[in-house]
Amino acid sequence: MSQERIFLDGEADAWIRRSPDSLVAADPSDPVLAALALFDLPKQGTLLDIGGAAGRIAAGFLREHPMWKAYVVEPSNEAITAGRAAFPQVEFYQGSITQPLPTGISDSLCTVIVVSSVYHWIERSLLSRAIANTDSALADEGYLVVADFDGPFPRANPYIHRPGLFTYKQDYPSCFLALGIYHLEYRRSYLSWSAANPDDAYDRKWMTAVLRKDLDGRYAKPAR
Repeated sequence: MSQERIFLDGEADAWIRRSPDSLVAADPSDPVLAALALFDLPKQGTLLDIGGAAGRIAAGFLREHPMWKAYVVEPSNEAITAGRAAFPQVEFYQGSITQPLPTGISDSLCTVIVVSSVYHWIERSLLSRAIANTDSALADEGYLVVADFDGPFPRANPYIHRPGLFTYKQDYPSCFLALGIYHLEYRRSYLSWSAANPDDAYDRKWMTAVLRKDLDGRYAKPAR
């Protein structure tokens, strides 16, 4: 069975059971929210958190931006049920980053997309699809926040909670920079706790990056 199928069939639910703090709205000091606070966002917009679990980041963002809409796309039905009860101001949809966005979100492009602790779960045959689905949902001049491991080179680690699964660590913002339609606005690296090996700095290094989408302005054009 593929890694994708295992998460859709139950491992995503198992993760939310191990994470009771996910039912508390993120504090302004959360790395994702702290990064977004550095930018002059419009008074109204749409935030999409892909793989956002029970919606803690979306709920924390709405606390500071009450005129925005916030959506969460999440594979875990248990996380969605808990999130709807805890954060009724957030709209939840069941789905995966490797699948087309559910109807209701796909009708318009998003101002901000957050992908936090998601890409390292994706099996490698589906990574390019996950990148494409993220990009296709973000409006031109919108912001993409990527929070993930910050290893100096790609590495696959065995997933401690389920034999046969892996977490894949690499520089995910560079996937978007390579497209030529994103530029890096902010990046911060820091050490975080690791359940795999707390003594291995590679497994503890984390980063939060903010990229800005720009479909036209970065291209030099010949004079007419």
